Amino acid sequence: MVTALAATPGLVGRVAVIGSPGSGKSTFCHALAGAGLPLYHLDDLYWGPGWRRTPEEEWRRKVAGLAAGEQWIVDGNHLATIPERLARAEIAVLLDPPALLCAWRVLRRSLRLRRGGPGSGEYLPSGLDPQDAPVRDLSALLRKVTGFRRRELRAIRLLLAEYPGRVIVCHTGRQARRALADLRPLLAACPPRPVGAAADTCSCGSPIAPAPTT
Repeated sequence: MVTALAATPGLVGRVAVIGSPGSGKSTFCHALAGAGLPLYHLDDLYWGPGWRRTPEEEWRRKVAGLAAGEQWIVDGNHLATIPERLARAEIAVLLDPPALLCAWRVLRRSLRLRRGGPGSGEYLPSGLDPQDAPVRDLSALLRKVTGFRRRELRAIRLLLAEYPGRVIVCHTGRQARRALADLRPLLAACPPRPVGAAADTCSCGSPIAPAPTT
């Protein structure tokens, strides 16, 4: 289901994008960021060198600082922090394709990363060191994909049911493309980058906003 957006008043400055690993969140966000809003991948903020997790207290501060911003597209789940993002988001997008499709995408992405690393064109968290393995734990990731509907998706649906903003749910690629086409005209353009400033890109070369300070 894609909710019609034509009646949404004014411009939109904050969009939360949620979904299973392999659901197409990063691809969707890269396309959406081209309309002007800064893009933040939560995994860029969470994972450090050697696939080290950010300590819980620091992680909460990072997410709170990010959510407090006036303009953002946020890509990622991290279930415990979804309420903080929804409290500030003006639109929430849930990408929910079939589990088998998500698993296939995760497997394909992992194979590409193992063969080509950062040069494969696939997304990698920016906090990793160049020598880090590009895939942390494929079997654990696949288990998370197959278990997503039994655990996280139920909790996410409950959160979205109470969310006062507009919710867009996409089960297919066609619905995701329609959502992108509907959303782009509503996004508020971010302030122009100063002349001579270097463009920020993620590991797959797409535009991405710098991490917020804590």
